[in-house]
Amino acid sequence: MSKFRPHTYLQTRALPLLAFVLVAPLYSCSATPDAAAGGTDAATKGAPNANTAGNAVATGKPGTPGTSANGTGTANANGTVGTPAVNEGAAASGSIGGGKYKWEKPASVKGIYMTAWTAGGTKKLEKLMSLLDKTELNSVVIDVRDSGEMYWKMGIPLADQSGATQVAVTNPEKLFRRLEKHKVWPIARVAIFRDNFVPKKFPDRAVRFADGRVWRDRAGNSWLDPYNKENWEYIAQTIDFAMDIGFPEIQLDYVRFPSEGKMSTMSFPARKKYPNPKATPAQVIADFCDYVGKRVHARGGVYTADIFGIISSSTTKDQGIGQSLELIVKPFDVVCPMVYPSHYAKGEYGIADPNASPYAIITKSLGDYKRRVPEAKVRPWLQDFFGYGAKEVQAQIKAARDLGYDEYLMWNAQNNFTSGAYAREGASSAKGSAGKAAPAAPATNATQSDKKA
Repeated sequence: MSKFRPHTYLQTRALPLLAFVLVAPLYSCSATPDAAAGGTDAATKGAPNANTAGNAVATGKPGTPGTSANGTGTANANGTVGTPAVNEGAAASGSIGGGKYKWEKPASVKGIYMTAWTAGGTKKLEKLMSLLDKTELNSVVIDVRDSGEMYWKMGIPLADQSGATQVAVTNPEKLFRRLEKHKVWPIARVAIFRDNFVPKKFPDRAVRFADGRVWRDRAGNSWLDPYNKENWEYIAQTIDFAMDIGFPEIQLDYVRFPSEGKMSTMSFPARKKYPNPKATPAQVIADFCDYVGKRVHARGGVYTADIFGIISSSTTKDQGIGQSLELIVKPFDVVCPMVYPSHYAKGEYGIADPNASPYAIITKSLGDYKRRVPEAKVRPWLQDFFGYGAKEVQAQIKAARDLGYDEYLMWNAQNNFTSGAYAREGASSAKGSAGKAAPAAPATNATQSDKKA
């Protein structure tokens, strides 16, 4: 079983402010004209009224789920919707954002992480847009919600009451129009159960100690109780909002139980009221993912999730976090395992130093996905940090491609990516509808030792 390195994780995914060849299907998506309080303050990845029915009420308790701002596609009170009519490769019906944006989904998503602060800023955004224009990169993963922070003015009462609203993007339509013009596919990153705001105001919704105190992990983060269906609806409202504003793809992160702490000390207040109080963490996470997925699919959205890369090496346990590989891949169109070489302990998979052997460790870790869930569409998160340069980044991309996984996402918490690591636009004459070049083969090959210089 793989050994998770929590100190490494905290330096990569746990920092709140620091995640071409064929004709692509056309997604007709949009933000509603009033998405920003009269069309002027679209500062929040959506409209303040994006959830006019089914929002949390003044007490911070969610009301009965209802229709979203555009009145289409949301789930009913028990979270059920019709059979998803649109899946990952199909054209959206226009219920996402009302048809305002014409998103062109790349034949193969090749993306980078962008904080909401970068997306709402100028200098770093300019740099990343230039990188997107000049290379094979064609997609961006943008924070909607991180460790409870809501980076867009969503108008969700619970977020406002708990102090979670921290507007980073003051003109969402301007951002989306720019991405649309440059044929960049936007993906909404929504972190799920880690939350440092709601538990302070409403401790009954948090994971707690047996004595009633709010439980915190080693880094001091609090977590929402995954058994609490009110928490599910709060997250669902956030996801509804992201689709209302126009995001065609929803990507869940932290869709799990806490792991960075003494798990035996955790208490889940809502467990006794859960439909099946004996449900395992893996079953609860699967139920939640199915609940949200029905809402996303009913509106024609693409539904993806970030998962621990290490879960592929365990065939009998979910490592206590509720991510059981064969179970968690089912609701999603694409799963995005975080297989950063720096996350593996020395000696893992028989590799002396995984971080110094990017091709080898990616081959081994993604090889498990290929073997265990061969039908799943996999888009790995790869590493562009910890001193990695073009050689190491390309080695990871090549390892994934050699296994048949052509899509990838690159993580750098500060959004400082290695520009020379990605194939240049024009490197190949084969163009997709999004105008991105087919990827050039990295210089690294399978026979290299993959040791850093």
